Amino acid sequence: MQKYPDAGCLQYRPRGQGRGRGAYPQAAYRHHMRSAVAVVLIAVAVTAMAACSPAGQSAPPLPSRPPAMASPGGSAAPVSAADCLARRTDGPLPVWARSGFHPPSMPIGHVMGLRGDIVAILWGGPESSLYAPPRPDVGNKVLWVSRLAGKPGAPLRVRAMLNGTHRTAALDLPDVGPSYVNLPAPGCWTLDLSWSGHRDQVELWYTAT
Repeated sequence: MQKYPDAGCLQYRPRGQGRGRGAYPQAAYRHHMRSAVAVVLIAVAVTAMAACSPAGQSAPPLPSRPPAMASPGGSAAPVSAADCLARRTDGPLPVWARSGFHPPSMPIGHVMGLRGDIVAILWGGPESSLYAPPRPDVGNKVLWVSRLAGKPGAPLRVRAMLNGTHRTAALDLPDVGPSYVNLPAPGCWTLDLSWSGHRDQVELWYTAT
């Protein structure tokens, strides 16, 4: 039995060549069999190449979660009060976040998300609006407004990390809207926010009480 080389992923081995030899002269028989085997090998090779091509393979699954977002310009997350408070703007809100404010262009403290899809609206003076632990007379109130449409009543999930440390905290807020955001320690916190399939990130400064 003559063996033939592999054709891609498959290996083809034709049956013996002695079958039906009496019906042809020996030279014609050999020529006929060589032609037939060549045709079969070409067909098998084409089929094997199609089966082994990348198009025949299933695509890798998409990551279940997008990668962590970096700070603007690739800089490290701020740690000091000055650097963290620099994220805050005391001025008019974005046009899409002005509903309910009169006059609409009134200046108010706020921090924009890194992607520009959410804004944290703050109350209090320009130096600080948030405290850790929270002051008994002033709550850590934040009004969240999203630029993107969301499902009514969908929760706002907060995963926070105290910059410069490994300390973390997690909050599940009822929805995107008014809330109290109390975190366990003073410093600059990076808040990873997710709601209705969207995601953004803000950095907020908490003053020691």
